[in-house]
Amino acid sequence: MFSHFGDHGLGDSARIPIGHGKAIQEVDAMQAYIQDEGPISMIEIDRFIIADDFVYGFISEGNENYEGSYFIYDLVNNSVKTFEEENDYINILKTKNLDYNADYKNFGYYYSQYWYGWRFWLLP
Repeated sequence: MFSHFGDHGLGDSARIPIGHGKAIQEVDAMQAYIQDEGPISMIEIDRFIIADDFVYGFISEGNENYEGSYFIYDLVNNSVKTFEEENDYINILKTKNLDYNADYKNFGYYYSQYWYGWRFWLLP
C-alpha cells in the first residue's frame, strides 16, 4: 500500500498538506517538522495552529536549526520567524490578525482532521 501523503504501509512517515505546495511531516509518530527547498531548513515543531497562510506555535525542544521557543511560518513568503519571548511572539500574531488564544494542537490532531472521512477511503 502506498500513498504520497502518508506512505501507508511502506514507511514510518506521514505528512499533512498545508497549502502553497508545502507540508508538515512527521517521523516515527514523534518528530513533526517543516522542511522545504530553499531558505527554510528543517524546523522541528511541537504544538501548532494552521490558519490562513500561516503555521505558528511552539518549537520542539530538540530543535537544532532554530533558536527560540515560538515560531511563525509564513507560507506565502516561505519564511520562518522564531521568538524567544512570548510577548514578542504574541505581538506579531496580533499584527497579522492571528488568534493567539487558540488551542494549539499536535501533528496527530491535524493528521486525523485531514485524512478523516472520504480521504481515508481513497488510501490504497
